[in-house]
Amino acid sequence: MDIDELEKMLEAFNPKQYGHCVRTMEEAEKLAVHYGADVQKAKIAGLLHDCGKKLKEHDNLTHSKTGAEVAKEVFNIQDEEILNAIRYHTTGRENMSMLEKIIFIADKIELGRQYEGVDKLRKKAYLNIDEAIAISLESTVEYVKMKNLELDKDSLITLKFYKEGK
Repeated sequence: MDIDELEKMLEAFNPKQYGHCVRTMEEAEKLAVHYGADVQKAKIAGLLHDCGKKLKEHDNLTHSKTGAEVAKEVFNIQDEEILNAIRYHTTGRENMSMLEKIIFIADKIELGRQYEGVDKLRKKAYLNIDEAIAISLESTVEYVKMKNLELDKDSLITLKFYKEGK
């Protein structure tokens, strides 16, 4: 299936998330070129990373895991590397592949994102993607604590891994 076909399917499937997903795909493409990763896989994973948000019973902590299943069942994505990039784009994990890192950070820095520190994070993403992941997760942990929200333990494990420099 080509990107144009996937874009049409995604727009029909979840129009509310479509713009963010396209911008994440565009950022993922740039990062893939920069880091020598598979551009086609980065585009597909970036485009479909939030497809799990259509299902209302899934919140911010579970939509990525659900999204991997939706990508497989609805969009017929069978490539495990792409599915893992979707699966871990919210919490990350230890020893992420370059594609997983790209989707994780592309989601946080796509051009529609406007929050304090995003410009600094955008620059860091092209200098050292591992440091960008740690910075992003530190910011997430701080935000979640400030809002008294539930923090996913996987995010803390990932943060520890990337702060310690593997």
